[in-house]
Formats: sequence, C-alpha cells, structure tokens
Amino acid sequence: MTTQPSPWRAIAAMSQNRVIGNGSDIPWRISEDFKWFKAKTMGGVLVMGRKTWDSIGRPLPGRTTAVVSRSQPELPAAVELLDSLEAIEAKRFAHPVWICGGGEIYRQALPRCQELFLTLVKREVEGDAFFPEFEDEFRLEGILRDESEFQIRHYVRK
Repeated sequence: MTTQPSPWRAIAAMSQNRVIGNGSDIPWRISEDFKWFKAKTMGGVLVMGRKTWDSIGRPLPGRTTAVVSRSQPELPAAVELLDSLEAIEAKRFAHPVWICGGGEIYRQALPRCQELFLTLVKREVEGDAFFPEFEDEFRLEGILRDESEFQIRHYVRK
C-alpha cells in the first residue's frame, strides 16, 4: 500500500511591509511566536532553503529538517538534502510538511500549499527577504491570536 504524501502547509512571520528577513536574521524577537512555531511544527517535516538553514544552523528538535538546495551544502547526517521541491513529493513524508522559508522557497511552494499559518508583525521593518503575494489564492479562515505586537492568522486555499 502506498502512503499518500502529507499536504503541504506554510508557516511564516512577516511584517506589515512583507519583510521576513534582513541579512541572515529575523528583524524582530517575539518569544510567543517562536513558541507557537515550535508547538505547531513539532513532529513534522520542516522544509527550508539553504539560506534559512544557514541562519538556523542546526536541526530543530522533534522535527525532521529538509533543506532544498541546488548546491551541495555540508549538512549534519540528520538533515535531508533535497535538490528541488519536487523531491519532497517523491519522499512521501508521513508527517506534516511545513514550508518555513525563505522568500524564494515560499514563492515556489505556496502554489502547492493547502494552508498558511502567518504571524503578522504589526509594524514595518527594514529587510531584504519578503513574503510573496498570496491573498488571491488563500482566504482568511481565522485569527488564532491577536496581541499588541502581532497577530497569528490561519489561511486556507480558496
């Protein structure tokens, strides 16, 4: 019996001007958002690009890490190296697949995602990595958390 591949979901945090990164860093520190990310993705497969991997620098506990890169970066044995997003489908991961950055990976993967969990940071910041337009393809399903600094939103494909 062939297992069905897990549906893809994206998880991200962006500012009001769509910034998701600056250099190799996230331009804000919101501990509640980091806790949300950890709880939501625990047990799943984190799919990220090489630059995002470089900024994290280690596999996150309790999750499988897969790095999409055309180059051959040196990775720990516990990290999967994939040469394309298509390789994710070929792997047929049994656990939820979470697309988690950066900007180019989001741009390529969002058309395949069924859900988007987005933390909206309620300010504009300087940055060089941006979250792609998605509003035409997804509808807001609900606001999961609303705080003074940020809002966590759940979107589903239209």
